[in-house]
Amino acid sequence: MTARGLARLLVAWVLVTAVACLAVHRAFALRVDEGHPGAVILTLWQGGKRVAREVDDSTRVLRPPSLDITRTPEGAKLVYESVVASGPVLTWPEPLFALSFVPGRDGLSVTLDGRTAYVTPDDLLAAQAYDHGIGIPSMQIAMGLDVQVALAAASDDLGVSVRDLLDRASFRRIRVTRSVPGAPAARAATADHLDDAEVRDAALAMGRYLARGVDADGRFRYLVDAPTNKTLPGYDWPRHAGATYFVAQVAARTGEPDVRYAALRAAGLLRDRALLRCGEHRCIGDDDVATADVGSTALTMLAFVEIARTKLDEGYALLVPGLAAFLRAQQRPDGELMHVYDRAAKQPVDVQMLYFSGEAALALARAHSLLGDPRDLDAATRALAYLVGPGWSFFGSRYYWGEEHWTCQTMDDLWERIPAATRTAALDFCLGWESYSRKLQYGPGETELDAEGAYGLGPIVTPRLTPVGSRAEAGLATLEAATRAGRSPAELAALELQMRRSIALVLRHQLGTLGREYLLAEPAAVEGAMPGSEVDWQLRIDYAQHSGCALLRWIDRHEWRSGTQGGAGVGGN
Repeated sequence: MTARGLARLLVAWVLVTAVACLAVHRAFALRVDEGHPGAVILTLWQGGKRVAREVDDSTRVLRPPSLDITRTPEGAKLVYESVVASGPVLTWPEPLFALSFVPGRDGLSVTLDGRTAYVTPDDLLAAQAYDHGIGIPSMQIAMGLDVQVALAAASDDLGVSVRDLLDRASFRRIRVTRSVPGAPAARAATADHLDDAEVRDAALAMGRYLARGVDADGRFRYLVDAPTNKTLPGYDWPRHAGATYFVAQVAARTGEPDVRYAALRAAGLLRDRALLRCGEHRCIGDDDVATADVGSTALTMLAFVEIARTKLDEGYALLVPGLAAFLRAQQRPDGELMHVYDRAAKQPVDVQMLYFSGEAALALARAHSLLGDPRDLDAATRALAYLVGPGWSFFGSRYYWGEEHWTCQTMDDLWERIPAATRTAALDFCLGWESYSRKLQYGPGETELDAEGAYGLGPIVTPRLTPVGSRAEAGLATLEAATRAGRSPAELAALELQMRRSIALVLRHQLGTLGREYLLAEPAAVEGAMPGSEVDWQLRIDYAQHSGCALLRWIDRHEWRSGTQGGAGVGGN
């Protein structure tokens, strides 16, 4: 094909694609008109369950007498959802049907034999139906509506089978606005308005949520389904240790006995049941598993150092040298760590996984701050130098750049203790990482979700909240280091705005401040927790840990700048 022929083909492709996009947009885009709702759906919620519903189609009477707000039972909430847009939706193929809804914003109307059932966004949130339609397990990505859940809800309301719906009913996508009379307003934090007292209260609430979930043995409620308040199966030592580290920080700040005892019970479980022998050294793992990993030991060290440093129990300092010796023994001559230890063969396994080297570097840096062993400082410095140097020989090598957030916390922690060349290389690395992250961060009005401050992977995948917290931990550490280094005001301002957006997003999505707690069976039990996303209300302990640590860093930075440092700090340099 000639160059001219190829050019014509490309022009034709562009024109055909543009016409097709325009046609799809005209056919399926919603035209929102909040001033003229098509129907008003009144739903009574109690204990996280829908107990009554009526629909007013007249657009004249907004409250039928049978669901009068003045007669709402104690503990129940009457919710108005006004349909402000409606449009066609394709029900086949099912994956296309699943991907046709904006999570948390769109619902479904189903009409059969002159009757219409509405499956509203609240219905779908309560059933956790968003982002459960299509899964890619290898990438830990889920997206789209769980179509079967939505169809089952509509079939129950209409009293027919799902098969009847698919064969004879008509389906439309709907957009609603929500009103909850008498309910407190949802938290409205923005990048332009962050109240330090609100940030502090949110961080402490996250710590209290985790502390309430620590049982008599010291085990956390690892994974919780917020709508039902049911504990789900699964456990993980690195996340247990990370949560212990955060709860210890909150305990030191509040002095609350319940939080202090929870931190010590969680630490005691690590000490008494997870502390193993790995050759000549001590490590963290399961006695019935043949291998141990660097991440579990590193995060346990962070927790033990924090407990000793803040004097919750100074005896935990005695356990740090043995764990630090294990991490040093896992380090290669080039500074990288071997992340697995084969306990049966009594030798390291030279494999690498996300996070572990950064966690080990930070743990060794904190151990040196506490005990002053120069071997720990040398190991932490060499690990940092590797991570910001040969560990990143190209964008996709070894680790995924966007998630290696412990590295920049290590840089800030070691700032005054490492050579100038390492300091400069690390700061350049971290500022480059932040610049990359900013390109993925949503700004105002860039999505239909409440996602300003989140990091996006495109319009189909709902942004996760955990990366916001973890990247804010590292971003605030980078901001501190860049401020000390005297970087340009423009660079500092861009990073400051990025962090403000992140902190505001975390505040807006914390349970207890959403304004939708009527969808939860036991709101008080999960108050203060962080969900997985705006529509994924599973609560894992590291969600609160990372978000809470970021909020504490924000408070420490502001108190340090104003000269009013009163908290226990986040590790210290």
